[in-house]
Amino acid sequence: MLQISDIYEHHINEPQLYNSRIVDNYIKLIKSRYNFIDINQLLQHAGMESYQVADEGIWFTQTQINKFHSKLKELTGNKDIAREAGRYAASPDALGAMRRYILGLIGPQSAYELSEKTAAKFTKSSLYQTRRIGSNK
Repeated sequence: MLQISDIYEHHINEPQLYNSRIVDNYIKLIKSRYNFIDINQLLQHAGMESYQVADEGIWFTQTQINKFHSKLKELTGNKDIAREAGRYAASPDALGAMRRYILGLIGPQSAYELSEKTAAKFTKSSLYQTRRIGSNK
């Protein structure tokens, strides 16, 4: 039988790229729209624990995120669950880190200027860079 400690050991050598805030947003979506899903079982499948998801200082590996996402697609029957989660994160129903950042932005220019810094709080898998090319462009 596979033990949680075996899953953690498997991921220890992988880079931790995705902040727990991303998974937390999915959990909020599940609680809101897919309350028939056993969240603890989903997290266990991906080698995650609920206390880790609640801790904004925790980062997950690509393998963990892939397992979480694949199982969630299977359980919901929604192949576009990532898109739904992204939309949910921007909805008034969603609260948390992502919403706090979005609400703090004043306009499009500010949003683009802060996107580089903000993106780094959610993922280490990509770099975001912005530059102003002129007014009204």
